[in-house]
Amino acid sequence: MRFVFILFISFLFVNLAVAQDKNMSTQERLKELARIKKESDEQKKREWDAYLVRVKESKIAKQQKKQADSIEKSKLADNIKKDVDDFPKCGDQESPYYMRKSTTTGFEEKITFTDYIRKHIMTKLNYPEFAMDHELQGRVMVHFIIDKEGNPQIKEAIGPKNGLILEEEAIRIIKSLPTAIPATCDGEPINVLYAIPINFQMQE
Repeated sequence: MRFVFILFISFLFVNLAVAQDKNMSTQERLKELARIKKESDEQKKREWDAYLVRVKESKIAKQQKKQADSIEKSKLADNIKKDVDDFPKCGDQESPYYMRKSTTTGFEEKITFTDYIRKHIMTKLNYPEFAMDHELQGRVMVHFIIDKEGNPQIKEAIGPKNGLILEEEAIRIIKSLPTAIPATCDGEPINVLYAIPINFQMQE
């Protein structure tokens, strides 16, 4: 009987020790998680501060470029139009377009530039992870020209406050456009200006 009692007491102490160890390991895990979160928050703040510096530098560079080119904001549209041929003067005009083989008929079919770029944006847009982490969203308006060779030439991208990374992604999307069949005026290739909005909206 004494042996059984001693065995019971020993078993009780072992269980208490195990329970104490479990409690300690849980506390340690919580402490470790808190440490990791703190480090993550600090790293996130450092990244954001560095990003704001880059945003500021980008703004200064844009301002300097405008000053060097003697371009005032109110005259930006007029300045862009200098690079674009005036469509209304054309007797026979055609906008840029693409050709692709139809999956149903097998024949080449014409796709308008407007239809093509809409699908292009949907398939090529990659929401920057940094922007998601810092809840950056909004619309970026990209001004660009499809030149006489059918290639995109970026003029300017205007996004929301602190939206530099969104502007960069919008520019990347437009630059990734394949060469189009250029616009023509009376059979001659011409430059055409476009202003395309690209929306960055986080899902709730």
